[in-house]
Amino acid sequence: MSILFLDTTYDVTLGVLNDSHEWLALEVFQGKKVSRTLQVEVHATMEKLGLELKSLKGIVTVAGPGFYTGLRLSEGFADVLKFFSVPHYSFYSYDILRCLALEGTWMTKAYRGEYFFAHLRNGEVTTELIEATALADWANLYPKVYVHSETALDDKIREFFKTQSTFELFRSQGGAVLKQVITENLQRSSYYFRAPEDEFRVSQ
Repeated sequence: MSILFLDTTYDVTLGVLNDSHEWLALEVFQGKKVSRTLQVEVHATMEKLGLELKSLKGIVTVAGPGFYTGLRLSEGFADVLKFFSVPHYSFYSYDILRCLALEGTWMTKAYRGEYFFAHLRNGEVTTELIEATALADWANLYPKVYVHSETALDDKIREFFKTQSTFELFRSQGGAVLKQVITENLQRSSYYFRAPEDEFRVSQ
């Protein structure tokens, strides 16, 4: 039995692991609309590997931080698999550091000129949103940060911070991360950058 992994926080990242928590497939689809990519690529990957959705041992999704539309699609996909009794686990992108026993500051571009920070220190996590106008000051406090998605980087982040990729850590050690997520039965609440009423607000 295999495990399906989905990350739709910014782009679409799709992976499948075997029982030994080794990647059978891992691919990132950048610059493509999630709604037009997710189901098509899941179907193609499962077919290529000779697997059926109902035979999955579990599905693991990234619960954020991210935007409402993308996150709801992977959550909805996981909800459908519940009909096949496939258990759903989820984690935050910055949980990768905790699962690998690493500490540091993780950040990403949020919205409306804001940036999200998660600080992992001594087994504790603190989070905050800051304005872009304060970013240079924060770079003095946290000159080296972890980031996850290339799409979430912008010129300000590249200018002010030295970055290290949690996605590359996940690519090489994703089996260990997902094994811990499943062992802990981790089911994070979705973390959206925008409330649904803001995401779908009609312009006046």
